[in-house]
Amino acid sequence: MSSDATDNRAVVLLKSDRTGNRFYALAPEGSGWKNADTISDYPPDVILGIAYPCLEDGLNDFATIRTTFETLDYFPDDQQLRTEMMDIILEARAALRARLGELRDRLATGQAHFLGTVMEDFKSFAITLATKGQLRRTLDSMMKLDVFESVAQQDEATGAAGADASTYTLAFLPENRLELTRDLPGREFVVRMFDDLMQSVSENGNYESRYTFDKSVFQKFIALMFINYATTDPIFYGTNRADYGVSADRDMQDTPLYRAVGAALRDLESSYRQGLSGEVAVARPAAEASELGQGTRTLEVNALPTTEQNVLNPLNAICRTARLLAKSGNPRDAEYGGIILKGAQGIFQELKAIGLVSPMAQDPSA
Repeated sequence: MSSDATDNRAVVLLKSDRTGNRFYALAPEGSGWKNADTISDYPPDVILGIAYPCLEDGLNDFATIRTTFETLDYFPDDQQLRTEMMDIILEARAALRARLGELRDRLATGQAHFLGTVMEDFKSFAITLATKGQLRRTLDSMMKLDVFESVAQQDEATGAAGADASTYTLAFLPENRLELTRDLPGREFVVRMFDDLMQSVSENGNYESRYTFDKSVFQKFIALMFINYATTDPIFYGTNRADYGVSADRDMQDTPLYRAVGAALRDLESSYRQGLSGEVAVARPAAEASELGQGTRTLEVNALPTTEQNVLNPLNAICRTARLLAKSGNPRDAEYGGIILKGAQGIFQELKAIGLVSPMAQDPSA
């Protein structure tokens, strides 16, 4: 670990106004950066860290798309509503492409790093998931979702189920198949994973229904998150109670997450100064090894930071519907939409007050 006692730069979690992505950084002297700031873009010479909630932010866009499809299912014959809803889906898809594109590109240049993660472990775990697979019910249970088994049920209903419908196997597009990527260095392999996901996000055919979206896009993103959790030191999960309440008004520097982020970013800078690769190894006790991860730490189910998203996703759906009412042109519907949004804002504020969501979370009613 870096021991430079003269380095008093603060750890800040910054949001890009261009992409909506959040990264951790050490605030350069004179930058004026403060924790929870929004900036126009990230300077190319600042090392960026990926830890909770950086990757989880993308779940908001996925939730918008999925819940919009759910709304369409209730009104299958309303063509005007479908047109309006597809506009929402396209807007969320554009946001996803911006998020994923920036993650891919900044990982590719070596500017961004998954903190507490060894890229070779990430690659090894991904290859295992792509070759041996994992039980769908296990993935849904660990990630607190219903997507993997739901897709299997739809596969069976449409006759698309494979020989072992109970197992999910990570599938890459032909241009990113393992025969072509298996021997790539860890970082390049992970970059190709993000590129593969971006191509799936961009494919129009994946937006015919919630089922096609879940099958070809959402499963792949959740699998990537699962791999990240399984190969990351749990200190970077942000689930320690002392880490809750991230905001510009609170001094976060002495919380477990921010101390770990600061040490990791300083180690990365030190590695670059010494001409090394910039990858920071994370020691893991041998007793924590798992067969699926081929030597990586066992995934701690209860530590996964998904509770916040589980609470906010349905609230997002409510707010999206309320906005449609507010924009309908009918004065009474607009009034109802405003009432719903105001109520949702009150619920969100209460959730922050009792600590179920972080103050850094985005207000769905805003």
